[in-house]
Amino acid sequence: MTFKLTEKIYRDLFENSNDAMWVQDIAGNFIVVNKACKRLTGFGDDELLTKNVKEFLVGDALQLARDLRRSLIYQSEFNQPYQQQVVRKDGSVRIMKMSTSLVIIDGKPAGFQHVARDVTEEQSITEMLTEITNSSPIPTFVIDSNHRITYWNTALESLTGQRTSEMLGTRNQWQSFYQQSRPTLADLIIEGADESQFLKFYSGKYKPSNLMKGAYEAEDFFPVVAKTGRWLHITASPIKNSNGQIIAALEALQDITEEKRMQESMRFYVQLITRAQEEERKRLARDLHDDLSSSLLLLIQRLDSASPGPRSQSSTMKTNMEDLRAQAVEALEHVRRYVQNLRPRILDDLGLIASLEWMADDMQKQCNIQTRVSVQGGTKALSADTQLLLFRIAQEALSNIRRHSKATATEITIQVDDDNVIMTVSDNGCGFNVPALLEYLPGTGHLGIMGMTERAKLLGGSLEIKSSAGFGTTIVTRIPLHP
Repeated sequence: MTFKLTEKIYRDLFENSNDAMWVQDIAGNFIVVNKACKRLTGFGDDELLTKNVKEFLVGDALQLARDLRRSLIYQSEFNQPYQQQVVRKDGSVRIMKMSTSLVIIDGKPAGFQHVARDVTEEQSITEMLTEITNSSPIPTFVIDSNHRITYWNTALESLTGQRTSEMLGTRNQWQSFYQQSRPTLADLIIEGADESQFLKFYSGKYKPSNLMKGAYEAEDFFPVVAKTGRWLHITASPIKNSNGQIIAALEALQDITEEKRMQESMRFYVQLITRAQEEERKRLARDLHDDLSSSLLLLIQRLDSASPGPRSQSSTMKTNMEDLRAQAVEALEHVRRYVQNLRPRILDDLGLIASLEWMADDMQKQCNIQTRVSVQGGTKALSADTQLLLFRIAQEALSNIRRHSKATATEITIQVDDDNVIMTVSDNGCGFNVPALLEYLPGTGHLGIMGMTERAKLLGGSLEIKSSAGFGTTIVTRIPLHP
């Protein structure tokens, strides 16, 4: 009973296999065939069992079959799996990847058992990729569905120092980029990895490609590349057959080291300029406060003392003096506001939170917009540069809300954890449609937001905008505590 059950299972596996399977006698006549074999050849069951394998082979394919037959019978070496060409019933030629074994009965060769898979489309893609990758100046490699390297072009040889002959057929693609074995982007695509896997290996450094469905991009520094390390931008994309199955993955790499160096140099100079600008703001604020504010205050006091008594004062003179004094008081208030906007002394004296609360209070008084500040976590760990940067971003955000949002309420939230400080500025205003890339913002008139983005980058941070027409705007700034 056990034997019959095993035989039935074997028969089911044989019949329903996706790979073509058949057994032929020693002369090449078909004895047993499965469904996939019929599909591959285009012949029905009854037709195939009257055929000889020679009828499907011509030229080099027939000679290859003879060489294989001789090697198996005389037990000489023959590399398997191997590729073979088969002529179908309709005359078309298909390429198969095959494995063949000798059938022995009573100690004598009795026939051959074959397992074959149609790889015509894969071969076509292979030839196309060979031509593309070998002539491309872009470092590129391709892995198959078993994670084995099938292409490693000349440009990638130059970048990594790994020769094509050393890499083809191996699963060592990781060695050129990492110190320990781990998947590349192409490997994750082959595996059909979910979001958690991408996060595990490329957290914060990858994104789905906008150009191709199922493709991913990543950017990182690779210390083992070219001995001194290189910054690489990676694009990995799936290669599918006509049935939509992933049969390979291509990974292309762009050396962006010089671009990164230029960005770092630019960021360094922008930091210097920003610091110089803040020092100039500080000096101007001090001069305005010490000189102009003092002069206006003295003028108000002299106007008060110069005012004649009630009996000797004409109504016209009294009115003029009161107007003059009111104008002087208003000018003093303007100067004080300019001083606070340039560089509020409260930021240097009491820190970020007190400064944000002062801005919130001023927003409420001047614009009648309800503004609230909330803090989660201690802010003592924040450096002076970080506090100044967050203050300027909040200042620009509130300015945009005041001028454009038509909001009635806004909130500033500060969250500090072990690694980052996160500032969120949100409003209930009219909002706007955020473009796909922040680089498009200047073209839509949002220069202030681009300024905030660049400020966040100065300390290795990031700025995210969430908004849509009619649903308000939220700006999230994330700054690392140890950039």
